[in-house]
Parts: sequence; structure tokens; C-alpha cells
Amino acid sequence: HILIPDFICDSVFQPINQDSLNFSIFETSEDLEPLWSSLDQKINSKTRAILMVHYFGQPQDVDKFLNFSKKHELFLIEDNAHGHGGVYRGKELGTFGHIGISCPRKFLDIEDGGLLYLNRISEKDSLPNLNYQKSGSNQNFIKKCLNEFPIIKHKLKIFLKERPEYENPRAFREAYVEDLYLNREFSSLIESTDWKKLSKLRRQRFTEFQRISVDGGLTPVFETLSNESNPWCFPAYVKDQEEACHWFDWGWRNNINVHSWPTLREEQIMQEDNAFNRWKRLICFPNSD
Repeated sequence: HILIPDFICDSVFQPINQDSLNFSIFETSEDLEPLWSSLDQKINSKTRAILMVHYFGQPQDVDKFLNFSKKHELFLIEDNAHGHGGVYRGKELGTFGHIGISCPRKFLDIEDGGLLYLNRISEKDSLPNLNYQKSGSNQNFIKKCLNEFPIIKHKLKIFLKERPEYENPRAFREAYVEDLYLNREFSSLIESTDWKKLSKLRRQRFTEFQRISVDGGLTPVFETLSNESNPWCFPAYVKDQEEACHWFDWGWRNNINVHSWPTLREEQIMQEDNAFNRWKRLICFPNSD
């Protein structure tokens, strides 16, 4: 039995469903922290783990999660998919939990790639027998080439494509993926990247979008940004989905990928719960060019 925050991609539930695990959902606040006062009530005799998510690369209050996990004898699973390369109090994000998940592909020009951190491995443990991921596809090669010429890429995009339906809560639901080992080409790129330099550039970009959003009447999700983080994007709240669509259109015209996040579970969409109503008001500005 695992505790999962309400504001999270439905893809998180793929391994949970594959392993027939049970879960409970806990509520998060507008600044995407747990509602700690109600979290104790979610614990039962079968609860074994809690998921801590560093939303958009902004570190959670790690000490609170560690203390909560220790108090209830839980495994702490650290989801750092949005913050690979970020640091908190001198330690790499993703390495505080018993298990850590990170996603460098969100920051690099690679098709796929996740990292799994385990803080304790016994001699009985062995690596699973998996195939290696194939090298980059022709589609990814073309994408890399176009990225070298952003103006041409933008003109082609406007001419050939329509704006993605960011306002559609089901538009980006991901298919179940096969478990593979990361190929060596992508592994080398991850290892050779200067993450400290990249993080600094992305924090600067975050600050630029913070100014744009405030001038545009938006409300930033976070009052301040952790000074060693590597933010995936800059998130802000709008008044309603109509205003969100205005910003999606603005981004499409100006070659800025303003988008929505996350793709919630179907149950949340059907029930129109608090997380779904928040999703309709939250937009993301990219911290990369």
C-alpha cells in the first residue's frame, strides 16, 4: 500500500498496476506540498511507502518527508523526474529517498531515459534481464537537425501542424512502455553533460518567465526558487481554462511551448476533483530554448 499525491501523471500508476499494489491518494496544496494535517489519517496497517514529488524541479521539504517516513516506518520513494541535476543542501536530488527516480530526458535531446537510485542493495539482489534500448531513431535525428535552426523549425511547425490540445485532459495519455536498459549513446550524453551549468541557465530562464507571468497577471506556483535546483519548467496559475488557452495560443505563435501538466488519472477527470480543477488553471513555460 503506497501513498501517492493527487497531482501526478497517470504514468506513475503503470508500475503500481503492473505489480497489483494498492494505493491511497493524499491531497496537495496550491504550492504543491502535502496537506500534512490530513496525511496521518491515510496510514493503515498495510502502508509501506510514500511518494515525494519534486514538482517542476522545486525541492520538497525533504526533512518533513524523512521524518514522516521514519515515524511510520515507510519507504520514501523520491520522484525527481522534473529536477534531474538539481541539488538540495549539497546533495543530488533523487538520492534522499530509499528509492529515487530521475528523468534526464526532460532536459536533453534524447528520446527516452530514466534513472533509478537504490540506497541499499543486498548481495541477493541482481539486475533484471532486460534488452538494451535501440539507438536514436531517424525521427529523433531529424528533430535534432531542426533544433539547430529554430526559426525554420517554427515556420514549418506553424505551416504543417496545429497547436496541440493542451486543454484536453486526455490528449497526452502515455501508452505502457517496455522496460529497457538505457542505450550507451544516451548514457554517455547524460554523464558528459555539465549539469551545474545547465541548471544555472534554466534558473535564469525560470526567472525570466516569472517576470513575464507576473506582468501578465498570472500567479506563480512557487514564491521563490531553490538556488541549486534544475527546474524543468516555470509553472503558474491562470484564472480559468479560457485564459489558459489564451497562453497556449500565445506560446504557439511565439515559438514558446506553453503547455499543461499533468495527465491525470481517468477517475480524477470524471470526478472533476480538486486536482483536476487545479490542472485546468496551471500552465507551464519551458526553461529551454
